[in-house]
Amino acid sequence: MDVPRALAEAAVKVAQEIKADAILALTETGKNCEFFTKMKITDRNGRPIKLIVATPNPDAYRQLSLKGSFQCLKLAARPHDRASQAHHAIACGLQQGVIHLGERVVCLTGNGFADMSDSIICTEVNEEISLVNFLESNPVLAAAVELSLDLAKSGPDGKPLGASFVVGDVKAVLRLSRQLMINPFKSYKVSIRDRRQWDLLKKYAFFDGAFIVDDEGVVVAAQRYLDANVSVEIPPGLGTRHLAVAAITAATRAKGVTVSGENGVVRIFEKGKILAKIDPGSKIIESLGPST
Repeated sequence: MDVPRALAEAAVKVAQEIKADAILALTETGKNCEFFTKMKITDRNGRPIKLIVATPNPDAYRQLSLKGSFQCLKLAARPHDRASQAHHAIACGLQQGVIHLGERVVCLTGNGFADMSDSIICTEVNEEISLVNFLESNPVLAAAVELSLDLAKSGPDGKPLGASFVVGDVKAVLRLSRQLMINPFKSYKVSIRDRRQWDLLKKYAFFDGAFIVDDEGVVVAAQRYLDANVSVEIPPGLGTRHLAVAAITAATRAKGVTVSGENGVVRIFEKGKILAKIDPGSKIIESLGPST
C-alpha cells in the first residue's frame, strides 16, 4: 500500500466532506506532499481548498516556496505528539496570516520523523488555538506560563506555590511598583527562559511580591509590590495578587501571569483582563477572552 498517496487522497476527501477551508500537511522533505500537486483540490462546488505545507527544514522550505500550488509555513520545531504538531503549525499559520480564526482545517501529521505521515486531524481554528498563537509569538510569556505551571506543584507537600510574573514594558512597570525587600536580581542576569535557573526563581517565589521580566526574558526584579491605581474587574473569589496583576496590565503594555496559591490555577492577563486560565493537572487552556 502506498500510504502517503492514500493519506493525501483521504485528506482531500475528508476536506470535501466537512467543507474545510484548508488542508495543512506537515513534512520534512516535501516528499509526502508531492501527490497533492497532482490533485485538483476543490470542494464539491468547485471552490478551491487552500493547501498549506509546513516544515521545520530550511532547505525543504526554500524548495517548497518555489512551487506555486500551495502556501508554505516555516516552523521553528516539529513536536513529536501529533495533536501538538497540528496546533503548533496552525498557531504559526495564524501568526503569519495564512490561517484565520473560524476556518476549518484538515491536518496531515505523523510520528515526528521524516515524511512518515500517518494521521489526519480535523479541527476548527478557535480562540484556544488563537491563544496558542499568542503564546507562540511571545516566548518569554510562554516561559513564564511554563514556570508557573511548575510552581503550581512546587510548594510544601506538593501544594501550589502562589506567584505572579509581569512581562514586558519594564520601565512603566517599575514606575508603578516598589520593592518590598532588597531586589535579589539587581546586577545579575537571570533568564526565565533558561530552565537551569528555575530552581533559583522558585526560591524567591516563596516571598511576597511579583517578578518583573523584560522582553528578552531577563528577570529585572523580584519581591515587587505592584501599585497601579487602575480600576479593573476580576471574578469573585480571586485575591489581591490577581487584582494587582490585572491593574498593572491595564496601566501598561505588560502581560501578566499568576499562580493561585489555593488551587494552582494559572491565569494569563493582558489589558486588565484575564485572557485564559490553565488547569495545572490537565494543562488544558481555557480561553476567557480575545488574545488580540
